[in-house]
Amino acid sequence: MNSEKPSSNSPTSKPYVTAKIAGRPLHPLLHPFSLIYFLAACGCDLLYSQANVFVRNDSPEFASITEWLLAVGLIMAAATAIVALIDFLGDARFRTLPDARMYAAGTVLAAGIELYNLNLRWDEGADAIAPMGLILSLAAVAVLLATPSKSWTRLYR
Repeated sequence: MNSEKPSSNSPTSKPYVTAKIAGRPLHPLLHPFSLIYFLAACGCDLLYSQANVFVRNDSPEFASITEWLLAVGLIMAAATAIVALIDFLGDARFRTLPDARMYAAGTVLAAGIELYNLNLRWDEGADAIAPMGLILSLAAVAVLLATPSKSWTRLYR
């Protein structure tokens, strides 16, 4: 297999992926993890917000699960952003993709929402989950699901 960077003369050729491990691009491997952690945090928020007061008072550790999910999701989002930036700066064809900037903006917006969400939970504890934490989780998931990423995933096939 040729590991050299292909010629960028052809406008229809795929961009060269810089960040790889064992010949596989890293970005499509890392991106789903942050999405899954944020979706899991949103699901836990929904469960917690629908639980009655007695259940909430008997299991305060359930609320701390969402803090861990958000923290690990943010770590994975940061790792994904670094890898995406390496690819973005590595080949000019990535920068000419029509959805590249929208994809980056949506991902940064969702990470910013979740960072604020995590900070709110650290300050207020379980009281931050309903309703504000739930609203923030739903907003971040909505942004991630609305962000166009299909053109990016097609590049890595």
